[in-house]
Amino acid sequence: MVRGHRSYAPERSPVLRFQLLVLGLAVVAAGVIVAWLLLSHASPSTPPPTSLTPRLVSQTELAALADALDRPIYWAGPQDKFAYELTLTTGGRVYVRYLPRGAAAGNRRANFLTVGTYPGANSYKNLKNVSTGPAVHSNLLDGGGLLVAPKRVPKSVYIAFTGADYQVEVYDPSRGAARRLALDGLIRPVR
Repeated sequence: MVRGHRSYAPERSPVLRFQLLVLGLAVVAAGVIVAWLLLSHASPSTPPPTSLTPRLVSQTELAALADALDRPIYWAGPQDKFAYELTLTTGGRVYVRYLPRGAAAGNRRANFLTVGTYPGANSYKNLKNVSTGPAVHSNLLDGGGLLVAPKRVPKSVYIAFTGADYQVEVYDPSRGAARRLALDGLIRPVR
């Protein structure tokens, strides 16, 4: 500052002050909205469950668990006359069992359609390694899938997809029914 000269700050007009105030409030409001959007769509603060005992659930609850686990859960689609029993093991295996309406979760009988989704690296490669030979039926599925059905266990089939780190098992107490469900494209991720 030069001696003898007073520094001069121009006075701001009331209109300019109002415009600056509005601009400041708009910036703050935009920051709050952006923060809310980021936080409201962030992962939940509680981690997904590591195991669940058998329980009856809705299709919506199955889809929510698949989202929480960040991987697909396979099933045979909605079926009106059945309730869906969900089990999640500590190893990450997910089972969806179709119980007749009125049956309790945890029913010990093994005569219900069950679709299991099992985590595992190289699932497709591992299934392909056992897909040939006289002891199995093998089929390629739409979407890059491979189905393997052991001839000695005609009630179960195994499915894997290229690039996926999980395998699907379908069990049905009726001989050949699991294979038909898979070949008909009815085994798919819950949505």
